[in-house]
Amino acid sequence: MAGNVCEDTLIHDLAEDHAEKIFYYCLKKTGNAHEAEDLTSDILLNIIAGLEKGTVPENFPAWIWRIARNRYSIWAEKKHKHSEEISGTDIGDFEIEDKTSGPEEALIHEEQLQLLRRELAFITSDFRNIVVAYYMQGRRISDIALSLGLPEGTVTSKLHRARNKLKEGMNMAREFGKRSYDPEQIAFCASGNQPTGLPWSAIQRKIPVNILCEAHSNPCSLQELAMELGIAAPYMEEEVELLVRAELLKKLDHGKYVTNFFIEPKECQNEINEIVCAYTQQHASVIWQLAAKALEKAGELGVTTGEYSNDDAQMYFAFYIASQIEISAFSGNLYSKFKRDDGGNWGIIGFEQGCICRLPSVSFSNNRNVWNGTQWNGYQALPGNAVFGNRRYGMDVPYAYLNITLKGIAEGLNPADFSDAEKENLQQLIGQNFCVMRNDGTAFVNALVFQKGMKEKLDAYLMSLSEYKILQENMQSLVASAKEIIARYANAYLQDDFEYYVAMSVVELRFTLSRLWKDTGLYTGESAQFCAFYL
Repeated sequence: MAGNVCEDTLIHDLAEDHAEKIFYYCLKKTGNAHEAEDLTSDILLNIIAGLEKGTVPENFPAWIWRIARNRYSIWAEKKHKHSEEISGTDIGDFEIEDKTSGPEEALIHEEQLQLLRRELAFITSDFRNIVVAYYMQGRRISDIALSLGLPEGTVTSKLHRARNKLKEGMNMAREFGKRSYDPEQIAFCASGNQPTGLPWSAIQRKIPVNILCEAHSNPCSLQELAMELGIAAPYMEEEVELLVRAELLKKLDHGKYVTNFFIEPKECQNEINEIVCAYTQQHASVIWQLAAKALEKAGELGVTTGEYSNDDAQMYFAFYIASQIEISAFSGNLYSKFKRDDGGNWGIIGFEQGCICRLPSVSFSNNRNVWNGTQWNGYQALPGNAVFGNRRYGMDVPYAYLNITLKGIAEGLNPADFSDAEKENLQQLIGQNFCVMRNDGTAFVNALVFQKGMKEKLDAYLMSLSEYKILQENMQSLVASAKEIIARYANAYLQDDFEYYVAMSVVELRFTLSRLWKDTGLYTGESAQFCAFYL
């Protein structure tokens, strides 16, 4: 019984630890896969036959390699030829150094095994799967062809090409790229409707971000991406496929991949920031003066301002005018021009970190919501900003469904007549300071409020002013210059979207204007949020 246990253990060790290496040995000696399979089978049968006869070797590895060499000698004699030494390092070409103390180490150097594993990790799946099936799993060409649904000739051809790829790669001194240890840091900005969470859900990890960085303006094969990021091809294939489905990566006809949007280098950002700064310095006071005229005209039209001071209300109009002038220089559907497979129309741009801007700035976002003909529109500094520190509201914009309650308040409805649901909505709005209760039980919207038609009349008034027209003309010149800058840095295949990337790049205009209005004393308040509600 003990003998059987010992025999079973040795046979298990033979299968797990030695069979694959015996096959490599045979493949090296014969130079032919089919003959290697036959010789391997003969060696394994002789080893098993010896164990079944009760042989218990003291040194099992040395014993099996003695049998392997003996069986090879018999095979070679029958073939009337000797094994030829093959130069170079191949999947079936490992040198044997008989002078080493361990027969197993003499067969295959650990370094060579590592080279083989490395190259298997960086060839594409259509080759890798065949190599693994044939050499590692010991399957025949006919079986592999049947399982893959390919002609046997195709499998044989791919196997031959794979061997050449492996041999070439194993003889190369490969090094992982810089991104394998120093991943890029990119800031992204997206626009448009995003019903499935794309593009943000696809770029939350370093791996996809750095794939996009590497393939930007530099079409890459899967192997090149794998080497640059230090990621084995099976995992890289999955990451690339996810990015292709997300429409952030595009597969080219020759099997390479390229990033499907613009990642703006810091040098490009610096050039655009400079022309933005020049525009800011030239026009900041003009825009502020126009904002004063807009505030006066709004009062004539009946626009209310809630608890806003005149300074805060004028600041809203300064942001509004700067935005309207900027928008006028672009196509109407610019931010929703993309038709995505997920049903959205989002666009995206990336920004390399490290750019500079010679003017100080404060980031102001433009957040809005639209609900049943109403719109809340606001400009907000980031929370915690030290220059504009007073946050008027509990959040940047109210939840869109609350706009109906806001509309009722703006139209003068008495909260006492509200339904229970409307009263609950009103409490939320009051808690966030979007609405304020008066002592008499009525309420008002705490923002600039435009009744129907007022915005259109205000816009018509602004566009009739000569200084407003000059601002528009100068903005068109700025956009044209920015487009020329981006054309120097972006791939030509993105040229249809250059206008979009300009629009997403000149956002620094709002940031530098806000800081200049504050630093020069034009705006004397402390608010970080400036909002209007349109019916």
